Amino acid sequence: MKITVALSVWAATLITVPAPGHAQDNSSNAQPRSLDDMPCPPMPVVSPERMALIVEPKPHITTTPPASESDRANYLRWSKIDPDGVCRYREENRSLPPATDRRVIFVGDSITESWKPSIPSLFTGDVLDRGVSGQTTTQMLARFRTDVIDLHPAVVHIMGGMNDISGLSGTALTRSNIESMVELARAHGITVILGAVTPASFFQGSRDKVPGPHIVWLNRWLRDYARKNDLIYVDYHTPLLDGKLGIRAGLSNDGVHPNRLGFEIMTPFARAAIDRAFTNRAIRSSSPP
Repeated sequence: MKITVALSVWAATLITVPAPGHAQDNSSNAQPRSLDDMPCPPMPVVSPERMALIVEPKPHITTTPPASESDRANYLRWSKIDPDGVCRYREENRSLPPATDRRVIFVGDSITESWKPSIPSLFTGDVLDRGVSGQTTTQMLARFRTDVIDLHPAVVHIMGGMNDISGLSGTALTRSNIESMVELARAHGITVILGAVTPASFFQGSRDKVPGPHIVWLNRWLRDYARKNDLIYVDYHTPLLDGKLGIRAGLSNDGVHPNRLGFEIMTPFARAAIDRAFTNRAIRSSSPP
């Protein structure tokens, strides 16, 4: 099976490391009735060696080594059993202490997932990373309840769309998916931050695609949607831009994922957005009904 989605290719090339505590396939013919009943296979997660290829600054542009046949087989097996990645953080979610009033959750794709190993100081206290490599916004929406709502954060940082752009369906569902996540969050009293999609002028796995203009269009919609709906929008695109709709040399090893230097530029903007979100919450809580 040929995987053409750029970030999904990256996910498929990961060295398979079984997530701790995940159960093997249930041999029973009974259908699971809840997530607790769902047999979670060992999910391909990012090994330290593979993550280093993404986050540690290297000459621009590095070609990610191809996956082995066994790695591809493991990835495809997992993607059939748990295509939306709801098992990825199941055990971590179960072991969390009760949420504080300062809990923040970053939900997204591999760019979000690689943010924590790049800037671990951002994800301290009650700030959680719930990025899953290769995911579209449709998959993010599918696990939004288990990885966001059920964890009772005060703030959620939503950033996705790169895999939508690189996929066959493009951004046909991106806006409705993001709108649904925002509406779900607000219905549960969660303050929303929308992160801009970072720049990319090509995808290693699909050199015929030109993502730059699509990213600009999506970010313009995110900005306008945030403004109309009193959300916080963070522009990560402009500070990383090379002037040709790609990411600046030295800030990415593959032309798509920011490396540590890229995340060092992004992180102050994220911190400022989080501070603003808590300020807004304090103002609203003190305002008369």
